[in-house]
Amino acid sequence: MLNKLTLVVLFFVLSIDLFGQITNYSSLSMFNQMYYNPGYAGDGNDIEAKILVRNQWMGFPGQPNTQTFNIDAPFKLFNQQHGAGLSIINDKIGNYSNVGLNISYAYRRSLAQGNLGLGIGLNLTSSGLDGTWVKREETDPSIPELGGKKPFIFDLNLGIFYRADNLYLSISSMNLNQTSIKYIDETTGNTTSDNSFFGRSLYLSTGYDYQLTNPLFSIQPGAFIASDFASTQLSISGLVTYNKRFFGGLSYKVTDAFVFIAGVDLPSGIQVAVSYDITTSRIIKSSSGSFEFMVGYKFNLDMDKDYRKFKSVRFL
Repeated sequence: MLNKLTLVVLFFVLSIDLFGQITNYSSLSMFNQMYYNPGYAGDGNDIEAKILVRNQWMGFPGQPNTQTFNIDAPFKLFNQQHGAGLSIINDKIGNYSNVGLNISYAYRRSLAQGNLGLGIGLNLTSSGLDGTWVKREETDPSIPELGGKKPFIFDLNLGIFYRADNLYLSISSMNLNQTSIKYIDETTGNTTSDNSFFGRSLYLSTGYDYQLTNPLFSIQPGAFIASDFASTQLSISGLVTYNKRFFGGLSYKVTDAFVFIAGVDLPSGIQVAVSYDITTSRIIKSSSGSFEFMVGYKFNLDMDKDYRKFKSVRFL
């Protein structure tokens, strides 16, 4: 099984081209695994739903704004464990706006005292381009005027997610087909060239939960890498959790930003996290930083069922 896993990992790495663009790069990536990796679907025993809202480079003209909704659930079929997931993303940067739907499936099985998910996902993205954002008064024939027309793009994701006790490992690739985007200028009817596309992206992440001598405290170091091999982004994080409920810490995005993270896990199954990026690149002159917010909820459909039998109306 480990040899097969190695072959799949090599396939991911070797299948990445040197072109394209990196998709949404969340500062709370440790809470956004479902979006990046279809192999995460069904991880754990609960149904899990999360909403993430990110405002990047606040104050910068054409700043990226992203909203993501994730939900996944485990299920059993033919005596085998499986997982299903759904991600909806609304992303706007400059004159581009994208609305995406990712449907994921993962086959799950036990491996080396842990659980492995092998996932596949289908992307459906509606991509829009507003040429008036940059055209102003002059006319540039290379920038189409699309109006309300937004082409649809289908693409494929693959991923492997492994969790064992206090450790998780994740590797995934998005937009494997690098589907071309063909915009149609509503004024001329001409189709743009096929040079615009969503490039293949590779994502690697890992995290570990280390229990300190004091049982009230634990630390969670982690790392996240996003690359399209034209550019690579690396972040290293460290969180401290108190009483298995309150957490906070720092993350460093290499050559990009220092990130402050804080959050809480409530007994009701609700989880909340926020992050604030202090930009370290030259863009700091025009931006007040980046802000991200996450709220999640875990629940089990069987949690309210009571299979005990009572013979007295006192217990009804």
